[in-house]
Amino acid sequence: MHPSKQPRRILSISVIVTFILVVIMVYQASKIFLMDGAEAQSKANGEQTKVSILTSDKIVDQSWGSLAYTGQIKIEENFPVDTTLYSELKNPKDKENAVKLALEEGSQLIIGHGREFSDVFNRFAENQPESTFVTIHGNSKHSNQAVYTFDQGEIEYFAALAAGMKTKTNKIGVIDSIDEHQNPQFEKGISYYKPEAELYYYEAGSRDDGNEAVEVMDQLLEKDVDVIYSKGNAFNQNVIEHAKKHGVFVIGYVEDQSYMAKDLVLTSVINDVPQVYMVIMRDYFSVEGIQPGVNILDEDDEVYKLAPFGPMFSEQELNYIDKQKRKFYSGEITF
Repeated sequence: MHPSKQPRRILSISVIVTFILVVIMVYQASKIFLMDGAEAQSKANGEQTKVSILTSDKIVDQSWGSLAYTGQIKIEENFPVDTTLYSELKNPKDKENAVKLALEEGSQLIIGHGREFSDVFNRFAENQPESTFVTIHGNSKHSNQAVYTFDQGEIEYFAALAAGMKTKTNKIGVIDSIDEHQNPQFEKGISYYKPEAELYYYEAGSRDDGNEAVEVMDQLLEKDVDVIYSKGNAFNQNVIEHAKKHGVFVIGYVEDQSYMAKDLVLTSVINDVPQVYMVIMRDYFSVEGIQPGVNILDEDDEVYKLAPFGPMFSEQELNYIDKQKRKFYSGEITF
């Protein structure tokens, strides 16, 4: 290399390196500024938002309450929050006392793990404008209240298709944990794919009472039902164990429950309830904040999906299901 060109080459390299470093610094700075305002400020100040979570259930495996605990862990790992979980709030007085305690401890956000907290939140929210009250499902009345819910109907529709394909008696049952009698998409799926089938809807009365769920299941079995959509939490384990004794198919709920009986669980309607907590906190720390009223989550929020279909389905049947899904998502099938 000619000596006169060497300094110019060194200068050029220095300019390029400096430019790259500046770009990296600008990029890193932009990530900080793009953080949602409230979250960025909280992290910068070392502050934590006080969050209380209330559930009526015990914190045990397979329970509705365990999902509240998992949600608590997830938001603690991902947001600047200090959380307290109150469990086994069975009666109205327990719920009221828990809300009072949460407010005394300075909770800025109070989350009710289920619609059963709507009434007590409706009473407290009006006089506690500095706190935000949120329930998973339910209703709200005030500007500092919100409901986060989701319509899993589109996947229940294909769960119904699975049920219709596997029933031999043309009798299908639903065991629900609350008296809603509202499974329009499941019912429509049965009507569309198996119009000759009869659908029986029964209520177990509790999310966690396995004995009652089995009693209800026995009533369905007496009617010759051979496929059961069990919409429970802890009680689904009892239902699936009972299904093993009688050789009937089950559609699971909340999580992929095929591990309990892979040859009997057709599929499961998965509700990722802890992900709802992530969405709540995402909104809380956003510029707009949590919007009052009902916030309906959809597939983009990743709170529900259909589990893989079991080994009882042939390749031809799986191809048919996929074809029906494509028709649905292209608008050829509507409900």
